[in-house]
Amino acid sequence: MLKIFKRHDSQFYWIRGTIFLGEKESVRIRQSTKCSDKRSAELQAQAIEQRIKNDYRNKSFVFSVSFRNATVAYVTRKGELHPEHSNRLRILNDYFGAADVSQIDGRAFQSFCDRYLNGKSGAYINRWRSDLVSILNFTRDNNPKIQIHKIPKREVPFPKPRYLTSEEQERLLDAYEPIVRPIVDLLCFQGSRIGEAICLQWRDVDLDRRRITIWDTKNGDFRTVPMHTRVSESLRSIDRERDGSVFLTNMGLPYTYTKSSSSSTIKTAHRTALRRARITNFKIHNWRSHWASRMALKGANVYELMSLGGWRDAKSVAHYVKLNPDGLRSAIDRLS
Repeated sequence: MLKIFKRHDSQFYWIRGTIFLGEKESVRIRQSTKCSDKRSAELQAQAIEQRIKNDYRNKSFVFSVSFRNATVAYVTRKGELHPEHSNRLRILNDYFGAADVSQIDGRAFQSFCDRYLNGKSGAYINRWRSDLVSILNFTRDNNPKIQIHKIPKREVPFPKPRYLTSEEQERLLDAYEPIVRPIVDLLCFQGSRIGEAICLQWRDVDLDRRRITIWDTKNGDFRTVPMHTRVSESLRSIDRERDGSVFLTNMGLPYTYTKSSSSSTIKTAHRTALRRARITNFKIHNWRSHWASRMALKGANVYELMSLGGWRDAKSVAHYVKLNPDGLRSAIDRLS
């Protein structure tokens, strides 16, 4: 049965509910009535339910869900989304909103890419594809009669791991300004993502037990990890009240970081340090690759890298482990 309700962010009434058409068939409805009068909204809901039931009895019913309604249902089920995820869904809806989910195929997604993602890397495009496919699969799982198309995934070769020698590492670390150095220590010795590092709060740092909890992560999963000795020493050297943001700029303000910006404070400091250390072809993002590579060369396995670095997929770290074939020697020697 369909019911009407009003969302806090809309002046219009919405229709929500499930219409059962047979023993195993049903249709979930969630859409705006585009009207603010309650009685009109109720009549519209009744008309929609009656039409669907009549069409089903007359064998003329076609399961149809717009991408916009599918997204609303998906977001309602998922609850709170990461800001990046939410922004991608908004843009996908700007393009596919009125389209039926059964009409969205690889060609349609390519047209979207030509308009919004032209020149972007395959890995970046795959993140958008993943959001699109999640909604399509969710809709099909809740409406088995709906047919959806396969959206091809971009082939993305893993880049060669970029890491520094021990001498280059220390030379570059020493080239940073003192105010930035504790942040880079977190990148170098913890494998933190840049956004995770600069957003770190003192309440999430346990210097006594040497632990760090990172809540705001790329994949949405928090993690608590042991603190490297050099990170512990670096954080203890920060001489001010341990409240709020761990890292502040020379203006006394929390750092901000935008992935698309080439002029953020931390990136500017990194470029300056590279010049001083006479090191090339090493982006600030490469600190994470450097950490994972050095960990693998010291014998870390896939599980350890995933747990410490916050990766979800073993494929994301497997190429680092390949740097250390000697790490597999103990495994092969088990065979008698």
